[in-house]
Amino acid sequence: MPSTFTFPIYTSISETPVTYCEEVSPEVFHYPFFNQGISAKRIAFTHRKTSTMGESQSPLEEELLPLRGFIFHTAHCGSTLLGRMLGSSSQVRMISEPEAINGLLLSYLMHEIPESQALNQLKQIIESYRISGDGKESIIFKLTSWNVFLIQLFQKLYPSSPWIYIDRETEELVKILTREDGGFIDWWHHPVDILRKHFVESSICVDQESYLRHMIEGHRKNALAAKNSNALLINYPDFLTAFPEILAHFQLSFSTEEIKNALRFQRFESKHFEPFLFKASL
Repeated sequence: MPSTFTFPIYTSISETPVTYCEEVSPEVFHYPFFNQGISAKRIAFTHRKTSTMGESQSPLEEELLPLRGFIFHTAHCGSTLLGRMLGSSSQVRMISEPEAINGLLLSYLMHEIPESQALNQLKQIIESYRISGDGKESIIFKLTSWNVFLIQLFQKLYPSSPWIYIDRETEELVKILTREDGGFIDWWHHPVDILRKHFVESSICVDQESYLRHMIEGHRKNALAAKNSNALLINYPDFLTAFPEILAHFQLSFSTEEIKNALRFQRFESKHFEPFLFKASL
């Protein structure tokens, strides 16, 4: 088993987006988010082995892990917990919210790069993560929440792949997000609407709450519009008791011990790498 792999790390946001790759340890997959693992486990700068995507030969299909599907979601809905539950099995490589995909999708929106170019580069990124060799048997991608606005790109590339969408009640979520920061929450505070204009109409967002409400509803609207025979739409916290259904949807079969290990993650804060007991939000 190789001790390192070369995976996409991030994509520059530009008219000609470049995806940068780095040689990393498989330990990065143990972290709640892929790039969090990169930051924690990367070697000293002077010893890093970096490249740009496309410098190496494209892998053959038989060298790639089977793609079990995609997790789309709204914010603060338990998607990170579900990702860790699925990734706890030795069967599954979980790629959680990779910045390589985010950078490409932002380039597609902000610089209006051709869809054909975005599709080609998105497929290259996804397949670069599918390289086998660490004992994993399949792969699942948990995407950043706003990626659901561009779900059509993923469906064009992988029309038969299963996907799920995790939703949460709007007003409950608005109350939580007004106390949080990060992600699309921070887009409201940007002095110009360089990002949020691609997701909501500025004229209908008169304050932060209305902006958050329309973003949440936009997530849901795009998921419902994309619903097909490969979709499983579930709500927080219902998915916590629907784990067997989710496994079946992704065509996974966990042993009794694997299910037991997966359910243990429900006791801890999912965004912490070290075990930290979960405390429900007030």
